[in-house]
Formats: sequence, C-alpha cells, structure tokens
Amino acid sequence: MRHNKTKILTTLAVLLTVATLSLTAKDIEFNGMLRDYIAYTFVDSTFAVHEQTLDFTLAGWGENTHMVVNPTIYLDDKTKPEIGIREAYIDFYLEDADIRVGKQAIIWGEAEGAFITDLVSPRDMRSFILADFKEIRKGVPAIKADYYKDSFTFEGIWLPTFIPTSMPDTDSMWAKEPDLPFPTTPTINAPTLPDADLKNSEVFGKVSHFGSTANWALMGGYAFTDEPYIYKITPGAPPAPPTIDQEYGRYIMGGGSLSTTVGSTVLRLEAAAYFDKPFTAVAFTVATVEKHHQLQSLVGLDWSLLGSQMSTQYIFGYVHDHNDQLMEQGKALKEFSHTFTFRVQKNFFSDSLAAKLFTYVEADPLNALIRASLAWTVEDGVVLEGGLDLFVGDEGGTFGSYKDNSLAWMALRWYF
Repeated sequence: MRHNKTKILTTLAVLLTVATLSLTAKDIEFNGMLRDYIAYTFVDSTFAVHEQTLDFTLAGWGENTHMVVNPTIYLDDKTKPEIGIREAYIDFYLEDADIRVGKQAIIWGEAEGAFITDLVSPRDMRSFILADFKEIRKGVPAIKADYYKDSFTFEGIWLPTFIPTSMPDTDSMWAKEPDLPFPTTPTINAPTLPDADLKNSEVFGKVSHFGSTANWALMGGYAFTDEPYIYKITPGAPPAPPTIDQEYGRYIMGGGSLSTTVGSTVLRLEAAAYFDKPFTAVAFTVATVEKHHQLQSLVGLDWSLLGSQMSTQYIFGYVHDHNDQLMEQGKALKEFSHTFTFRVQKNFFSDSLAAKLFTYVEADPLNALIRASLAWTVEDGVVLEGGLDLFVGDEGGTFGSYKDNSLAWMALRWYF
C-alpha cells in the first residue's frame, strides 16, 4: 500500500508540475475532471460502489504536430488504486494527410450504445456497459494515417499488439459464469493471449465521404475477437470441478455506415459482416470451436419534439449456419437477435438541468435496461448527477440476467 501511495503522489507531483509550467507556455493546455461516484444496489441494500476518478488531459501544439496525454487515477475503498494512461499520442500534420502515433481510442460507426463497425478499440466491460462512453473505449497502441482528397478521407490503422476487452473480475458484481450443464462451478482459466509478433497484429481500413446531403463510410479489418471464447473443457475427477480454457481467434470484418437527413429527422444506417468468426460449440462437456459468418445491422432515427431530443434504434443480428450448441460470452447464441434502443433528453431552466432517459430492450427473451438520470449544473464546471439503472425482464436475456444489480447512483463532477 505504501508503494501505491508513493506512486500516486509521484504521479500527482509530475502532473502538477506540468500544469504549472503550462501556465507560461501558450502552446500547452491542461484540463481535467474530478468525480466522486456512489451507487446503491436495491437487492443487497448496500453501497456497492464508491469511487473517485481523477482524469487529466495535457495537450500541446507545434507548427506541424500535436500531442495528447490523458492519465487517469481510480480510487475506491475495496481495491488498490488504479493508475493508467487512456491515451498518449502524437499527431503529424502533412499537406494532405495526418498521421497519429501512440496509444489512442478509435471510434467508428453511427450506432449509439452499440458496437457494430466500431471494433478497432476494445472495451472496458468491468462495469458492464454503465461506464461513461469515453471510459468504455480503451486506448490501444496504434499507427493511424488519414489521407484527404476533396470530400473523401482514406484511413488506415495498424495495431502492432492485440489488446483485449477488459472483463469483470471473478468476484465482481458484474461477473457471470458460463451457462453450462455442470453440477459444480467450473474453474475458469485466464484466456490465452496471442504472441506479440507481427503476424498477430491487426489492420483496419476505411474510406469516408462527407457530402452536403449524406455522409457514408465503408470499412474493413482483420482482427481478433475482443472477448475470449471457450476452446476446451477438461472434466475433473469427481468431486473436482471441470476446467475451462479460453482464447482469442481471428476473423475478417467488412461493413459500412450512412447518415442523412429526411426533413428534420436524421436517418442513420450501419451494418457489418464478420466472416469466419470463431464461436464455442458445447455438447455435454465437450467444447469445440466453430467458425460462422455473422451479420449485425442498425437503423436509427434522431429528431426533436417539443424541445426534447429523441432517438430510436433497431439492431438486428443473424448467425449463418446456426446450431443450438453455439455460445457467445458464456450464453446461448441465437440465430436471430432483435434489440431496440430509445433515448429522450430535455433541458430545463436555461440548460442548467438536463433530464435523460436511455433504454435498451431485447426482444427474445423480453428484457431491458432502463437508465434515467438528472444532471444539475451547480455552477460553471460543477455538475451534480443522480439516476437509476434498472435491469428488468427475463433472466435469460442480456440485461435481465443482471436484475439483481439494479441500482441508484449519484455523482459530483468538477471540471477544470
């Protein structure tokens, strides 16, 4: 613990020194956010989460360059302090191109709260999908180049080292055991990571067009599955539990997105095909890896009504050559999936109070996540928030399986 305190104090000292120096350097900018967050779970009647977040951003500009460093510190009373750097990159500006080198969060696509073509950066799923959108997307070491020609942008991305999605710890309230027909709880080994060599790097490419009436993009990539899958189950000698081994596998993806206006309504379309994506097939206590094509698509509408900003989406999924033994992320994988989202947001009192409702609804089985929140701007840069995250419906669903995790929360943010 003493080592952790020393590490925190050293980091703070460095950041404060840089911030002080930035006051006299016109090409350096320093800002950030301090947040205190507390969450109360209804089933356990306990404060399951109480954490503090310190998020800094240091940005600098040269004649043809730009740099960003984004350190973060997470503190709570249950685990060791977590010190990290979300992004740390340098931009080089050429006449018709930009090159970004370093750790960066890369966001693609038109979906809100869903990941269809947005597959370059992995996710931080340790709090399921309840974290701020910025914090869900992890930074990855990459080289990204953009070339501009008229209204077209050509983008290429190379990730030398594979970085997976962060999954909940086994003792976390968000951890879920695989839905397997075992009488005892299995022992789950940590997934095997690919070797950090050239053949295991990931590559992505995209061409975008920005027009007066519509924006569209086509993209593709050769990547690893960001979440692990089971590739082997080893039965234990009774009464010993079975052992589960996991890994990450390769697949090719291709897709596109489109956004345009229809009157005062914004229409968003997005689709992606994942070719030969590996899935787990479980028969009794035997696991095999099967490769299937998978399709994900989205139709979204955004509009204004009576001073409220509103949005709805329909997300469709399909697995080619499906069979009942297939699993994904520890749950049975359906041949067809149908998910809907709805968002409404309205500001009051000269925008000092913001009310928001965002809902996911999964059709089969029927279950949902309902997220309602209020945010009050106490003064410039100080925001007090409160809300409910309610998991309802069938326990076999993506959201209904977390119905015991419904919670109320409050947060205070101070921006500087």
